[in-house]
Amino acid sequence: MIVTRQGDGLRLVTQPDHARLAAEALALWRTDSLPDHPRRRDLLTAVREHDNGWREADAAPRLDPSGRPIDFREVDDALRREIWLRAVARFAEDRPYVALLTAEHALTLHDDRRGREDWVETLAELDTRRAELLARVGLDEDVLRSDYRWLFLADAVSLALCGALARVDQGLWRGTVTAEALELEPFPLAGATTFQVPCRSIPDRRYRGEADLAADLAAAVWTDLPVRLAPAGRRGPDGP
Repeated sequence: MIVTRQGDGLRLVTQPDHARLAAEALALWRTDSLPDHPRRRDLLTAVREHDNGWREADAAPRLDPSGRPIDFREVDDALRREIWLRAVARFAEDRPYVALLTAEHALTLHDDRRGREDWVETLAELDTRRAELLARVGLDEDVLRSDYRWLFLADAVSLALCGALARVDQGLWRGTVTAEALELEPFPLAGATTFQVPCRSIPDRRYRGEADLAADLAAAVWTDLPVRLAPAGRRGPDGP
């Protein structure tokens, strides 16, 4: 769950909804030969589904020590390991390319945990899965890395649009979040575009337990949050 403070409330966006936004943005990319990518359809599916392992966790959010719903960056390692093993396993049989890019993402995000006793088994399992999936889809390492950079970039763009990042700094692309938009340069879309991401808002208070949080979530109305991707220097739908 992406949790951001908005006035006296908390805005919640699920990880799967953030991933769908990442795929929607990448689907409109018009540069760097992405429209003609030989695996474009599968790549967009992988981007859309890379956070599938969070479905269960986001359906029943946990609380942080302050009694607020926990943000995805603060999830404990035990749950994190469960989430990423599930994310890879879910598509390993039927969509090995999707599972492969998800495994690459999991390993990239947690590379700094190598050597830690509590992560040895999980990372070894992910390494094994990755090798098996790479062989099944018939890609070499360089092609995998080239494909994965699109997922990593789209993930960062979507996180910034959802309020989880203040900047994007990914290879060629640089972006800053303003009050109006994520301003990205060089700009890869045909024009400034507004997307809609589902979200809920709940009071920013100390919840007595997960059942207390669940009651507020059940009462919260789903709304579509408009988020905008625009070239640097533009203000509003018609520019400066």
